[in-house]
Amino acid sequence: PVTQKQSGSAQVPIIEHADVRRMLLFQKSVVEGSLALIMQASWYYDQWVTSDGEEKDNYFLLLELLTPVVKTYPAEMSILTTSAAIQCLGGYGYTKEYLAELYFRETRIHTIHEGTTAIHGLDLLGRKVTMSQGKALMLLQQEIIKDMQEAAASGIDERYIVELKAALKSYEGVMMHLMGVAASQGPLHYLADATLFLEFTGILMVSWQWLKVLSKAKKSSDGKMFTSSEAAASYYYAYELPKLKSLEIRLRDNRFPTLDTKAEDIF
Repeated sequence: PVTQKQSGSAQVPIIEHADVRRMLLFQKSVVEGSLALIMQASWYYDQWVTSDGEEKDNYFLLLELLTPVVKTYPAEMSILTTSAAIQCLGGYGYTKEYLAELYFRETRIHTIHEGTTAIHGLDLLGRKVTMSQGKALMLLQQEIIKDMQEAAASGIDERYIVELKAALKSYEGVMMHLMGVAASQGPLHYLADATLFLEFTGILMVSWQWLKVLSKAKKSSDGKMFTSSEAAASYYYAYELPKLKSLEIRLRDNRFPTLDTKAEDIF
């Protein structure tokens, strides 16, 4: 294993350092959580093409709502997780001995090759959450609530359910505020922070996925799988989910410096 000499002691594996574990758990929780979100959207697609009537329409709305998130959150976060991979390896990470340096250079294109993140933010807030009079968002909330109920029955730590429930309530509050902004100040102000709303949605969606993963793993006879999943979920809920608080403050703020500032004052 890669080791690092500590002052006055023998060499120890670098994974024994808390900050290295933080970076590894960051990568694991984001990558596996993002994969779960992608699979969720894929499942909605399968249900859409194989169902009929109202059920077909509902799965289409769910798929449409998740699509801009699936196209952006994993792509944006891949830059940060790959950067963390290089940090774990120190100077070695930026040589040809490891693939992290190559991945770091290559992953940057993912945030632009299917449309920039900002475009997907505008799509999510400007079109997807409002289509069919907000039915897509209502259906997604029902899906999350159903999964919270199943998770409670599975016997996982209640704190995951409590914290996700609070995050969902926060999300609803942000939406109500933004709808008020749209009605009183117009579309420019409503969409001013669409990219931040997209980030907010991405964190909430991955938190939801980790709850589902934990619930399924708890019911499994594979104890190792549950332990591994809980390590990642515990990290995500402790380090990533709290970011919603700062995003909520910004999204509910009635100051719009990006609109109020004159173009000539930026340069």
